[in-house]
Amino acid sequence: MKILIVHFRSAPPAGWKQYGTESERNKSDSAGTDGVSLEMKKRRFMLEKMGHTVAICSAYEWAEYPLPELEFDSAENRKMMRNMFESLEDYTGEAELKKEFDRMTAILEQELTGIVSDYSPEIVFVHNMLCLPIHPSATVALTNVLVKTGLACTAIHHDILSEGAYKFKPTCDFSAKILQTFFPPSMHTMAHWTINSRNQKALKSKNIQAQIIHDTMDFNEKLDAASHKKIRAELRTKFAIKENDIVLFMGARIVPNKQIEIAGALTSKLQSLSTAMVNRKLYNNELFVNQNRIVLVIAGRPEAAFADYQQKLFAYLDSLRISWKYVGDIVRPLRSESEGFYALFPDMYAIADFVVYPTGWEGFGNQLLEAFAAGLPVALFEYPVFKEDIEPKGVNIVSLGDTILESKDTLVRIPEQNITVAVQEILSILTSAEEYSAMTAKNSAIGKKHFSFDVLRAHLSNAIEWASNKRKQEN
Repeated sequence: MKILIVHFRSAPPAGWKQYGTESERNKSDSAGTDGVSLEMKKRRFMLEKMGHTVAICSAYEWAEYPLPELEFDSAENRKMMRNMFESLEDYTGEAELKKEFDRMTAILEQELTGIVSDYSPEIVFVHNMLCLPIHPSATVALTNVLVKTGLACTAIHHDILSEGAYKFKPTCDFSAKILQTFFPPSMHTMAHWTINSRNQKALKSKNIQAQIIHDTMDFNEKLDAASHKKIRAELRTKFAIKENDIVLFMGARIVPNKQIEIAGALTSKLQSLSTAMVNRKLYNNELFVNQNRIVLVIAGRPEAAFADYQQKLFAYLDSLRISWKYVGDIVRPLRSESEGFYALFPDMYAIADFVVYPTGWEGFGNQLLEAFAAGLPVALFEYPVFKEDIEPKGVNIVSLGDTILESKDTLVRIPEQNITVAVQEILSILTSAEEYSAMTAKNSAIGKKHFSFDVLRAHLSNAIEWASNKRKQEN
C-alpha cells in the first residue's frame, strides 16, 4: 500500500548527510528531533518493514514532498496566529483577517492537491495537524483536500487544543469557528487515534471516537558496549566533562512546559549534598572525588516561538552557579560523524548517568521511553499523563512530586522538600550498582511489554486494515 505521512515537520530519512546548510538555518527549531517527528520516523520504519511504500510531506527539504509553507514558525503564520488567538491588531477587522486566511489556505490547498495527485497515496497518516491549531490555514487546506479526494485518513492526535505549551483564545467569531470546526474535523473517511486516555476522553466530548496508541520505542535499538564507550568519551571530552563527573541529562525541547528550571534546582541541591559521594564508588565503578562535579546537560533543541523562555532559563541556570552545558547545536535526528553531529537517541544518552524529566505536560513522554530504552534511571515530575497512563504499568522513578508553587515569574518552582527527598534517592542510586541496575532493568522490561515496536506494528496493521476496508466500501 502507498502511504503518505503529513506533518509540519519531520525527521530526515536514513542516510541523510546534508546537514551543513540545515544546521545553520534551523538552529532555532527542533530540526526533526521533536516527539512527533520521531514518532513519524518510527512509523515509517515499521510500515516499510511491513512491505508498504511510504513518503513524507513536511516543511523540511529532506521530505520526499517538501512544502515550506507548512512551517508553523514562519513570520506569516506567526502574524496569523497572533491575530487569531492573541489580539486582532494587524488587520482592520474580522473580514480582512478572514480574507488573508483564505488566501493562505488556497495556496496550501493547491500545493497539497498537487502532492496527492503526484504520489497517489492509498491512505494518509496525519500527525497533529488536525488537532493542534498552530498553523490553522494548513489544517483547513489539508482537510479540504481530504474531503475532495475522499482519501482514507488516519489522524494521530498527539496534542489537542489548550494542552501543553500553546494556548488558544479566539479573538473573533471567525477564529472561534475555525477551532470548533477543524480541530479535529470529522468525516466518514477518517479514523482517529490519540496517544493518551485523557485525549481520548476530551475527543469523546466532541463526539469523536478515538482509539489509543501510546508512543513506542525500539527497545532493541541500543549502542553496543564499544560504541557506547566511544561516544560517551567523545561527548564528555568535547564538553570538558570528566568520566567520573555525574551528568544529569535533559533531552526534551526548550519550551516552557518542559519546566527545565526544575532540573537546575535539582542539580544545585545535588551539588550541595554531593559530599556524601566523595571517595565512594559510583554505580559504574568510577570513584567520585572532591574535584568532581554534578553537570546538567541540556540536549533538547529550542523553538523560536519560545526564545524568551530560553533566555530566562539560561540566565536562571547561571544564577544558580551550577555546572551546566547546552549541547543542542550538535544534536540531530541522525548521527553525522563527519560533521560532528549526534543523534538525540541513542547517542546523546551515552553522556548521561541520570535523566531528569521535570515536564509539567506531555502528550505522552517520548524522552521518558528513551531513558528506559537507554538503561538510565529517571527523576520525574509527575505530569498528568504519566500518572494516568504510564505509572499504573509499574515503572520505578524518582518522584519530584506533582506540585507547582505559585509564582509571579514565568519560571516554575516545586517544594524544596520534594527536591531534597529526590536528591537523597538519586545519591543512593548513583552509589549502588545493584539499585541502579534493578531500577533500569525493571523499566526496560515494562517498556518492552507495553511500549515496544510490537505494539506499534499491531496498531499500524489495524490502521491499514481499516483503510483497505474503507477503500472497498468507497469503490
